[in-house]
Amino acid sequence: MTKVEPFDAVIHTQQIYRKLLDCMARPGKVNSIEPYLVQEDHENLFSKPLLSLAYTLVDREVSFHVISDLKEKAEQYIYWQTFSRAAELHEAHYVFIGKQLSDSEIQSVMNEVKAGTLEDPHLSATILIQVNTLTDSPGDGMKIKLTGPGIQGTREVYADGMPSAWIAERKKINSEFPLGVDMILTTSSGEIMAIPRTTLIEKEEI
Repeated sequence: MTKVEPFDAVIHTQQIYRKLLDCMARPGKVNSIEPYLVQEDHENLFSKPLLSLAYTLVDREVSFHVISDLKEKAEQYIYWQTFSRAAELHEAHYVFIGKQLSDSEIQSVMNEVKAGTLEDPHLSATILIQVNTLTDSPGDGMKIKLTGPGIQGTREVYADGMPSAWIAERKKINSEFPLGVDMILTTSSGEIMAIPRTTLIEKEEI
């Protein structure tokens, strides 16, 4: 039996952060953070990948918002671990989506999140969404074709379990560049992929 190393809040979050930086620099690239995930079983509270990403990204200097069935408990737990403060959706730097949302719920979220300002476009939200699968090979789910900085030509990725409303609403909110939101997708097994606000989604198919 393979021995699972205990989660190290310093070493493992550094490894996750490096993977995230690589994803942000190469939009659509699928990396795995599976070796660095927290080992506590909080599936009913928050998935291990989202919890691990929260440990990595939030601290005293930023705020976060959780959308899940156990929102208050999840936010309290993240606060205990990071000392970051939970905030209302329109104020939060990071938004963690811990459950499937309807199209109308997605529209409501995207109408409220921070998109930055012309003076400070970087003061926008990063939305983290868990999907079923992510792959850069033809597979199930939505086909997303990406272009823009960090992509040579185009890159195609496939996301199963991601409602197309996320893409449609992202297009609206990112239409006035440099305003917009960044997105990070993850799976329960620890695959991650980034779609920065500078990335264009040329087309998508179900």
